[in-house]
Amino acid sequence: MGEKESFNRILQNKTFLLETLSEEPDIILQHVQQAKLITQRDYKNLSDIRKREEKVINLLDKLMGRGEETCRQFIDLLRKDFMLEMFPKLKDHAVIAFPAMPHTSPVQKVSQYKMEQNPRGICVIINNVDFATMDERRGSDEDQKCLAEVFNWLGFKVEEHRNKTAAEMKNLLKDVGKTVDGDCFVCCILSHGIKEGVCGTDGAVISVDEIREPFNGNNCQRLASKPKLFFIQACRGKRNQQRVRVQADAPDDGESETEEDGGDFDITIPADTDFLIARSTTDGHLSYRSPEEGSWFIQSLCRNLKKHCPMGVDIPTILISVNNEVSSQGIRSKQMPIQEVAMRKKLVLLPV
Repeated sequence: MGEKESFNRILQNKTFLLETLSEEPDIILQHVQQAKLITQRDYKNLSDIRKREEKVINLLDKLMGRGEETCRQFIDLLRKDFMLEMFPKLKDHAVIAFPAMPHTSPVQKVSQYKMEQNPRGICVIINNVDFATMDERRGSDEDQKCLAEVFNWLGFKVEEHRNKTAAEMKNLLKDVGKTVDGDCFVCCILSHGIKEGVCGTDGAVISVDEIREPFNGNNCQRLASKPKLFFIQACRGKRNQQRVRVQADAPDDGESETEEDGGDFDITIPADTDFLIARSTTDGHLSYRSPEEGSWFIQSLCRNLKKHCPMGVDIPTILISVNNEVSSQGIRSKQMPIQEVAMRKKLVLLPV
């Protein structure tokens, strides 16, 4: 193989790569940065480019400028299963249709969680809207509606609950943990939040550990070795990167046009495996919700599940798309979702 084989393949197929990768430029950019093919400074500079095509062109030029070895690693990255799922046009294309370099060590293919039961499992949605001492969470009904629609489409039996105190949430989750079955479990909680956890309608708090505990390996044998997903729309603090007219899901500090789901609660993934906890914002920050359209995080989650699940894209990869979409919203005020994942296998949810 020639000294510039990989470089030349990128050069010869640059138009194709531009058209294909421009569909999801932020996704390819994140994976290239995670593979350490570009520097953190390069990643930041490329992320700031607004036009999709310009972002991809500059990325390809940057990779080619780093030489043959970087080009080879980039092509190897494009061969990965998750890349072929995200960019199906790559399959069987000349840019990747040649054997991996001899010194490339084989990577063991990760198995998938089985999804054979119908329904797939239970999706519990707790939507707290009306509070004794906090603002009404306007727009949260749009989130509840969207989540119920998407997870029903994905084959889950959806159970919807509204306006629960902290004690009622604890008891509800304990009861579900005693009877739940299926190949997968999903729990979505939409509420106000503070540092210690998620608020009930009475203002009392339930910690994320208490939310998760009924479903761990010790307390719920039926879900042992099965994926358990938790999506939490609530603030994790009062900090705002820059002020914007939005409303928060935290005790009211003043007037705003969208809302924040507030709180700065600290959690860790337990030793038990097969958990994914996705939170709407990072530690110490607000989480935004439109009174008319719902929250940035939940609405983006639903859109991306609808878009990518039929393609067989795994859930953690879909959440990268959510991160990109939510973090790009807002002009002065920003929000960044975060996930903590303790999964042993690939999780793919196909519509049924």
